[in-house]
Amino acid sequence: MEKYFKHKLVDLFLKVYTKKLDFTQSRVEFNDLEEKNFSNIIIYSTTALGDFLMNTPAIHAIRNRFKDAFITLICHQNFKSYLEHGTDWDKIITWNNKVNHIPNLLKEIKKSGTPDLAVILHSHNPYDYLSAIMSGAKFVFRDNYNENKLIEKWLTNYVDSFRGHVIQRKLELIKPLGCETTSKSCIEMRTPRRVNSIKKNNIHIGFQMGASSSERCWPVKNFVRVASQILNSDNTARIVLIGAPNDIYLQQEFMELLSSKYHSRIDQLIGKTTLIELTQKINKLDLLVTGDTGPMHIAIALKVPTISLFVTAVPYATGPYQDPELHKVILGAVMPLNYKIHSHIMDVISPDKVISEINTILHNRE
Repeated sequence: MEKYFKHKLVDLFLKVYTKKLDFTQSRVEFNDLEEKNFSNIIIYSTTALGDFLMNTPAIHAIRNRFKDAFITLICHQNFKSYLEHGTDWDKIITWNNKVNHIPNLLKEIKKSGTPDLAVILHSHNPYDYLSAIMSGAKFVFRDNYNENKLIEKWLTNYVDSFRGHVIQRKLELIKPLGCETTSKSCIEMRTPRRVNSIKKNNIHIGFQMGASSSERCWPVKNFVRVASQILNSDNTARIVLIGAPNDIYLQQEFMELLSSKYHSRIDQLIGKTTLIELTQKINKLDLLVTGDTGPMHIAIALKVPTISLFVTAVPYATGPYQDPELHKVILGAVMPLNYKIHSHIMDVISPDKVISEINTILHNRE
């Protein structure tokens, strides 16, 4: 209910601000354009790292379509340093999605002139499209995930009922701009930082044990069982633990459960790397075992093989989309009887299944 009132207030404000009942006239104006050439574009991607990486194919397509345009990327503060040297945008502005920070956001946008086009790939409504219209953008494209008439009336174009991968959703949204969206390379994610090629003498397998919610975390005991099997069968292999600072407790549990004879072959990197450093570390891996996480998307972008574990998340929407030969999705079913058998829903994926897939991937790389 609170969200509805926010949308209603924004709707009333925009009617006064624009002196119009809605933004639908922009659709007619867009279709009437003989040449859809835009010189100043703002792109919103202000949520999680995984969201941003899945937005990179669309951002790259926009850059390729409008090579001479000045493109401003509006992102989350946490990713500013990671994105600073990206080649698909000319300027970065950070925004926390809060209404009280809109004046500063508009000030920063206007420093580069009034935008012709706003593309909202992933952000929080209603303040994203509010700020886009207040910036003076003539056309506003937004990826909507739910039908909402109070949002739709203020958009030039939107997607809200697409069943498929998130990457393809974004490409469908920008297709009317004349962007190339059909070639195989169009769906490839990109990291904004260049990474160095790595030469290794032994196998490095990464474990991303944390996730956005506990129900998406494969239990630590299962990671320990996989690690023990791999380290026992290959005395040169190393396990690399990666993750955010709030995942350190998972690393501590892992080390407590793992036999001490293997401790020297564990790289404990959870909470110790910046995003730039994390990207370099993932690039060194031969394989990453992970849930539906930001690091999974980094690995995919870097063409590092992954084994991704999905039970409550939906792989057809957020799992690997490019290079299917490099990535194995293990999908577990949610069923009432599973709750009787397993203490955690992710336990429906067995360590033996993961070990088998690891062995297959490593064998195929030889």
